[in-house]
Amino acid sequence: MSYKHNNLMAMRQNYWNDESSANVISEKHYFQQTLIEHGVFESASIEDAKYFFFSLPSIIIVKGYALGFMDHTVKILISKYIHDNKQMLMLRQDIKIQFRM
Repeated sequence: MSYKHNNLMAMRQNYWNDESSANVISEKHYFQQTLIEHGVFESASIEDAKYFFFSLPSIIIVKGYALGFMDHTVKILISKYIHDNKQMLMLRQDIKIQFRM
């Protein structure tokens, strides 16, 4: 694993393990609702949201950290990502994490 990969994975894990921040909890619910709204899952569990979050490309992770995952520009990126990968997400397939910034 590269240095960049380790840092991004640490960011993902720190974010996901944060259970005290109301903002993070709200964003996790947003991920669940977004998966339902885009028809990826009929009802999305927190585990579905975690799978989705850990599959997101680095640009979304970095911008989500900077602006918040419910920021309008980040929401657009998330919607595009779901649109481009919907079938793979529905099947819960491993999606190669993208690191291009």
